[in-house]
Amino acid sequence: MKGAMHYIWRNRLLPNSRLVTTEGEQIEIMDTGKECEQHNLFCDARLKIGGKERSGNIILHNRSSEREKELEESNSNHSNVILHITRENDCERILEHSETIPQLCIPYPEKLDKEFLEASHHSRCFPCEETIARQSTINTHSFLSRLLIERMEDKAAAIERAHVESDKRWEETLLKIIIRSFGFGIQGDVFEEWARILDYTALGKHRDSLLQVEAIMFGQAGLLNEESIPYYYRTQALTSDYYNKLTKEYRFLQNKFNLKEIDHRAWGNGSATPHVRIARIASLYREKRTDFSSIATCETLQGYHKLLDTNLQGYWNNHTCFGGTETTGNGNMKPRQLDVIIINAVVPILYIYGKHRNDSRLCEKAEELLYLLKSEENSIVRKWKEKGLVIECAADSQAILQLEKKYCRLRKCTDCRFAWYYIKEKLAGY
Repeated sequence: MKGAMHYIWRNRLLPNSRLVTTEGEQIEIMDTGKECEQHNLFCDARLKIGGKERSGNIILHNRSSEREKELEESNSNHSNVILHITRENDCERILEHSETIPQLCIPYPEKLDKEFLEASHHSRCFPCEETIARQSTINTHSFLSRLLIERMEDKAAAIERAHVESDKRWEETLLKIIIRSFGFGIQGDVFEEWARILDYTALGKHRDSLLQVEAIMFGQAGLLNEESIPYYYRTQALTSDYYNKLTKEYRFLQNKFNLKEIDHRAWGNGSATPHVRIARIASLYREKRTDFSSIATCETLQGYHKLLDTNLQGYWNNHTCFGGTETTGNGNMKPRQLDVIIINAVVPILYIYGKHRNDSRLCEKAEELLYLLKSEENSIVRKWKEKGLVIECAADSQAILQLEKKYCRLRKCTDCRFAWYYIKEKLAGY
């Protein structure tokens, strides 16, 4: 099992002042070598030892005496050794064919090896919170910036797949991404499922009529099915003039375009009914606010809020589902909801479109929006704030989501910069 010593050497965590052999010769690393299948061996390394360049293999072991015994038993396993690295130096030299092999001693807490073992077995992460609060702002933001780019690239890859599924039509791709963002995380998957089966040709041909756009959207969402309406609202819904108009339009359009719909049960039976959000999407689409030109040419955060906001009129102004009791009015969207849509739809689509068009301005605009938006508030962000991280904007919170989901949950500690800082601190104090 590769442990702390392996990590320390591969990541060059020792300062140059400590790269000295037990004989007092200075070591300069030109190439740490390739990791070999044999867990304690680096092959084809290049070093300068005492000013003399050497190429060959490097052996890592806990104690020099243990390694010497192994060499005596089988020299053939480790040929062309140029350096021997140990945690403890308990003998004066290591011999191979009567020649002295230079030795570098890296003292570090033995506990580090146990922590590596636990991390590699996915049983426990490094206690990186011990060092996070002590890191400089430059160190922390340098790592967060890298994580942010990784997250944007991951989202770009998902949009790329949606773009291919949409026969590389950007308008359709954009609408699909916006629709998913209206799931606000919890219902994102079912909104995405619905977006995939929507007939964008039918929508485009009937865009002038909000009623027909709503009929297609609610119909293909399976929400015009009588069984989708709670029994205690069903009578009121079925006698509603609005519901009956939608149903009539959908039947006509369904036959005309052979429209398919998702199973209404996919939406669940919770209180987070999707009806108002679907009505908002229909309104945005009808008013051409989801067009690519509108998204790409908007220049300010306030402009995006205004572009994506909807003040529902008519039936959905005072209903949350078909046949439901009247509410005091759904009105405009909340600023936090608009921020979520910008973070999860506008920013990634601008970024990937900018890359496709080789337009750095759009990529920069996408990143700038994240620094203007407030940090998201969720359990993951709160947890990292408690660990000492300063999270001020959406760029920071997006980076933290990447850290949590792609590193911490996958126990990829050895690829994480915070683990690097933790181990470096442990070395400095030893």
